[in-house]
Parts: sequence; C-alpha cells; structure tokens
Amino acid sequence: MQINKLYTGFALASALVLTGCGRDSDGQYVASNGDGGPIVNSELSYTEFDPFTDISNNQYKDGWGKLAYRLSNSGLMQTISTIVGSSPTAYQDSVGDVSELEFYAGQNLFIAVPEDFDSQFYNISFVDSDTFKLNIRSGNASVNSTYDIVTLDLEGVGKQPSNAKTGIDTELSSFPSSVNPVFPSGSQCYIFLETPNQNFYTFSEDEDEGSMTIDEWIANEKTYNTVANLVKENIGIDNELPAARYTDEDGEIVAAVRYNGLIYDAFYNQSGVQESFNTNPDIEEVYCSLYNDVAANFLETQIKANY
Repeated sequence: MQINKLYTGFALASALVLTGCGRDSDGQYVASNGDGGPIVNSELSYTEFDPFTDISNNQYKDGWGKLAYRLSNSGLMQTISTIVGSSPTAYQDSVGDVSELEFYAGQNLFIAVPEDFDSQFYNISFVDSDTFKLNIRSGNASVNSTYDIVTLDLEGVGKQPSNAKTGIDTELSSFPSSVNPVFPSGSQCYIFLETPNQNFYTFSEDEDEGSMTIDEWIANEKTYNTVANLVKENIGIDNELPAARYTDEDGEIVAAVRYNGLIYDAFYNQSGVQESFNTNPDIEEVYCSLYNDVAANFLETQIKANY
C-alpha cells in the first residue's frame, strides 16, 4: 500500500469545514482551517470519485462510484457507494472483494501485507494538523514514512481546457463538454507528500511483468528508455531478491524487483527524500482528486445531474 501512488486502498484527503483561505507568499492556492491543516481532533476524512464502465440492457454506459473514508486512531472506516449506475450496488459489484498483497523490501527486509487497510499491519500517528506518520509492520519487520499534506483551495475552479499548462485539474475534466460548473466556496482538495524514513522498494502482487532475470529486464529497458545511474542490488530478508533501479530521461527513478521467478515493476523509496510533486497551480497544472466534504457534495450533485 503506497499512499501517494496507489490510491485505491488508501487515498488520503480531508473532510473539514473551511474557516479561512487564501494564497501564500508564493502565489499557491493554499487553504487553511484555523489550525492550519485538515487533521481535526486526531481524525482525517476524505472522499474520492471513480468513473467506471457499467453495463445496462447489454449496453455500456458511464457510471460513477464514490469512496468515502475516515481515518482515526481506531483505524480506517471505508464506505463505497454507487452515485450513477444500473443498480444501487453497480460500482461495488465492479470493484469486487479481491485484496492484493503489497510487498516492501530492502536490505535484510521483506514485508508482505494486504493492500486494504488493516490495523494489524498499518499504524497511523498524527503529528499535527497537516502531518502524520505511517508505520507498516509484519512480525518484527517494519517500514516508516512521514506524510505532509498540501491543501489547495478549489473555490471558482472549473473544468480545465485540454491544452492547460497551469491550474487545478479535477474530476470535472471527465464531464460532458457542454457542462462547466465551478466549485463553491469552502471546496478543497489535498496532495500528500511522502518522506520515507528508510530505503525500500514497493511492489504489488498484480503488477508482474512476467518471467525474466534482472539483467534481461535491464537490457529491455535500455532498448526503449534512457538508462542512467543504474544500480543493481540484492534485497529481502536474506538479501536473496535481485533488484535494479535507474534514472530515466525525465529524471524519474524506474525500478524492478525479481520475486518468485517473476519481475515486478516497483517504486523505490529513498530515505529522507520527499516525493517530488508540483503543488503550485500558478506554475504548472496540478491534478488533485482527494476532496473535503464541501467539494465532494458539490461533485456528487453535479454527477447526478449530468450522467
């Protein structure tokens, strides 16, 4: 479960009542609730939306699902619902109940845990109103990360033009071309910036690339991509798992791990290095899809009216 990369199981955002907002000294659209962030009384709520293809009368139609969460010291509460679909449970039926495993591997480290939040494996501790720590553990092994939350003000934000270079892109971009509502006052969305406390690779059970060696994977990557700063190493409990990572032409780290004879696409998490995401819509277009209550209620109303 990789919070800022695999939103399906654990996409954190916040549901709060806005009491003040504005732009910071850098021009960034930053909103604040009095305490400075979306964590209120040791609780963090969030909502995201998921368009899906529904089948009704043997025809494919657009559908929408909603995933609402509340995270507290007691754990994670999840509510999945259908906003638009062929039945009240159409989205739930499309998602299913299959839970894949997430793997975390480093030097003398290997953890396999279900991607769905389970307090047996995942522990949250709130630091302040916009910071929390995540500990993922299995047996005596654990990995730790710190997450800082950036809050963006959505008031007046509408659908982005297809050629937009700046601004905030939201679920409104999926709406019909003839529809262009704008978010009301109090609407917010959130971006999470992870800082791992140690080096480790993360990969998912359902993301294997087939049977090959690490050297074969590297040769294949060199055929199609720019491979710079190549690192090969062994990781796992007894350092028995071959792994590799490199920097591509865009400056992004591309990684893979060989596990049980298969190659898995992986994320490489570097100790003390915060994830690099643009969070300033005045400089570059920012995609933001984790909503507070005001923004979520607005989007749900618009979805029902236009689909």
